[in-house]
Amino acid sequence: MITRTVWCTALLVTASLPALAATPIHQVRPLSAEGTVSIDNVKGRIVVRTWDRAEVGITGTLGEGVEKLLVEGTADDLRIEVRNPSGGGGWFGWGGDGGRSGPSVIEVSVPARAGVKVDSVSASVAISGVAGRRLSVDTVSGNVVVSAARPGEASIDSVSGDLDLDLETASLAVDSVSGDVRVKGRLSGSVEINTVSGDAELSAGRLERLALNSVSGDSRVRAGLAPGGRISSDSVSGGLTLTLPADSSARLRVETFSGGISSPVGKVQTEEYGPGKRLEARLGAGGGEIRLESFSGDVRVEIE
Repeated sequence: MITRTVWCTALLVTASLPALAATPIHQVRPLSAEGTVSIDNVKGRIVVRTWDRAEVGITGTLGEGVEKLLVEGTADDLRIEVRNPSGGGGWFGWGGDGGRSGPSVIEVSVPARAGVKVDSVSASVAISGVAGRRLSVDTVSGNVVVSAARPGEASIDSVSGDLDLDLETASLAVDSVSGDVRVKGRLSGSVEINTVSGDAELSAGRLERLALNSVSGDSRVRAGLAPGGRISSDSVSGGLTLTLPADSSARLRVETFSGGISSPVGKVQTEEYGPGKRLEARLGAGGGEIRLESFSGDVRVEIE
């Protein structure tokens, strides 16, 4: 038989627990046409889209146990943060007691020319249509999808989440540890992609500079060179396939320690003593520079 004392204790414990129901969000804040919006959500989902209003619309739901949604700042610099209960248990102290809170869904509508900065741990991120001066995304394990975006510059960093990016920009920097990277769109200017074990795919127009660095992930690149442009790639064990347009103008140099080299132009030279292969060739007038280096991965050059 359950005693009265036990019943009272149970009621007191229940009353002290946070509400378990997810909390709906509906807020609007003013934002200048070229203001900046920062969004921080540890886990769940972050969606950013554009509209034709000089304000920010925030909808979605806060997860169970979340402390509150913090919205602060000015019409030039607005910050949106899902605040979890303070205390230990976060990822290296990041996120507080977020492990005890349910996932939150944050959907944000911004002016098209607004700058956007997103931080998450395991929240997935979907961004579309933004065309501000800068787009920045920093995540640990959440996947990131960017579509129909035209930022002046973009920086996308991930540890294990996959990156799927379709954008137009003159400056793009991508860093990933184990997630796969897929990049396409009307890219010009400078592109830098760094991966450790994730595979990378890039489809771009004529670039002034492309730097591609990988440890063990395979890379496939389809891109051209702007006049006087430069492409460089360094890999340890990952393979590389570079596809160039037929009218490319560059000095081509490929070197490997134990990997193979394949190219429709130039002749592969083998070191007389010890391992190592290299190839040098001239494409068109030789106005740009292409340098590809690998330790044990194969390097393949294609021209179409």
